[in-house]
Amino acid sequence: MYRIFFLATVSFFVVTHPALSKNDTPEKRVYTTARVNPLPPVIDGDLNDPVWAKATWGTDFVQRTPDDGNEPSFETSFKILYDEKNLYVAIRAFDPEPEKIEARVTRRDQFEGDWVEIQLDSYFDQRTSFSFTVNAAGVKGDEAITKDGEGFDANWNPVWYTEVAIDDEGGTAEMRIPFS
Repeated sequence: MYRIFFLATVSFFVVTHPALSKNDTPEKRVYTTARVNPLPPVIDGDLNDPVWAKATWGTDFVQRTPDDGNEPSFETSFKILYDEKNLYVAIRAFDPEPEKIEARVTRRDQFEGDWVEIQLDSYFDQRTSFSFTVNAAGVKGDEAITKDGEGFDANWNPVWYTEVAIDDEGGTAEMRIPFS
């Protein structure tokens, strides 16, 4: 097993941020993930592929907005796998009333309705990151983030793959993000 350091912003039904604690002090979080061998997950929004059992769920998020630092209204969990060419992300966003999930069809890079986002700080400088977002309707958004979060390049449109699903427990998203 390998360790990947990352900054992930995950939000779906409430916006949550894993790196913020109640006192707004950034916390270094380490997540242990697993290498995919030999078969990667099928990116279809269904998190029942056996390969996902190789990774543990990351949890314990706090809100970013509207109540910064508070417990989230609903739990959100994630898993990460990788192989030679891709990073794989599974997200489970629990919602006791999944029929109220807002799944709005929009253009790419428009963040309407309920959505989930991860930000990869690949330089681990806490100043730049790459954002991958998908809403409950499957609309993708992506941005290169610079200047300590003040700069956003929405014209950055990498090739990546995602699928979502809504079920009795809430919403799911699966992503395959190529390394190059």
